[in-house]
Amino acid sequence: MNEFPGYDRREYPEGIYNVTEGQRGADATLIIGSSATALYDCGMAYAYRETIQSLKEKLGGRPLDYILVSHTHYDHIGALPYILDEYPDAKAVGSEYGRYVFTRPGARKLIKKLGIAAEMQYGTGHPEIIKSEGVRIDIVCHDGDEIDLGDKRIVCLETPGHTNCCMSFAVEPDGILFASESTGVCTGPGECNTAILKDYDEAMDSMRKCRDYGAKRIISAHYGITPEWYSKEYFDVFRKAAEEEKEYVTGLWEEGLSEEEMLERASRDAFSEERAGNQPYEAFLENTKAILKVYRKYAKVVKERDR
Repeated sequence: MNEFPGYDRREYPEGIYNVTEGQRGADATLIIGSSATALYDCGMAYAYRETIQSLKEKLGGRPLDYILVSHTHYDHIGALPYILDEYPDAKAVGSEYGRYVFTRPGARKLIKKLGIAAEMQYGTGHPEIIKSEGVRIDIVCHDGDEIDLGDKRIVCLETPGHTNCCMSFAVEPDGILFASESTGVCTGPGECNTAILKDYDEAMDSMRKCRDYGAKRIISAHYGITPEWYSKEYFDVFRKAAEEEKEYVTGLWEEGLSEEEMLERASRDAFSEERAGNQPYEAFLENTKAILKVYRKYAKVVKERDR
C-alpha cells in the first residue's frame, strides 16, 4: 500500500474505529452513534479473538446493535459467527442476495476453506477453530434504506459487480462512504486494484451510483480512509484501472491460451509478495478464475468461436 503524503489513512473521524488494526485481510470498523452502534464487516476468522477484544474495548460496555455486511466473502465476514456468538442480539444487515448466499452449503464450504487457508498462513495453525456455521443476514436492505443510530444514520446502497450481493454504506451527516469492492480497492494516490468478479457493466453502474452520491470522504476496503480532496478522483481512478484490466484479460482470451495458461500469466503479473501478505494464494486463484469469466464475453475471438 502506498501512502498519501502527510496523511494517515487509519485516522478515522470521531465515532468511527478500526477494530482490526494490524491484522491481515479485510477490516472491521465500528460506528458509534448516540443511541445505537454498528460494525461494518467483521474481518477474517483467524483473528476473531483479537477483533472481539478490540470491539469490546471500543464499545465500553455498550451493546452491538447492527453488523453491516458489505458482501459474503470470507475475508469480510469470516469472524461473523464468532461476533454473533458474543453479541447474539446484534442484527446482521445485508442484501437479499447475500441472505441467499449464506443459505447455500457450497458457499459456506468455500468460506470455511478459504478461512482455513488464512488461519494456516496468518494464524496459529489450528484449522479446527475455523467455522462458517452461523453466518446469516437478519435484515435485508435496499437502495435508500436507512438505519438509525441516533446522531448518525446509515444509508444503504446496492452496488453489485464485485459480487451480486455487494452493499455500500454511507454514514450521515458525516458524509462518509464505505465503498464496496465493486468500485475497487484503493492502494495509494492514483492507484487501485479492481475486483470485478461478477459483472463489468454492473460495476460501472455501481461506480456511477457511488460517485453521484457525493460523499465527502471515502473509506476503501483493505486500505482505510482517503483524503477529502481525493473523493473527486477516487472513482475516475477505478474506472481507468477497470478499463485497463478489461483490455489485459480480453487480450489473454484472444491469445487463445488455456485457463491454466491464463492463470499462470495472471499469477506472474499480479500476485506479488506484498499481495500475499493480505491474501492467501488460494483466494487469489478463486478471484482470478472469476475475473477470467467476466471478461470472456468481451473477447471478439471467443465470441466468433462460440457462434
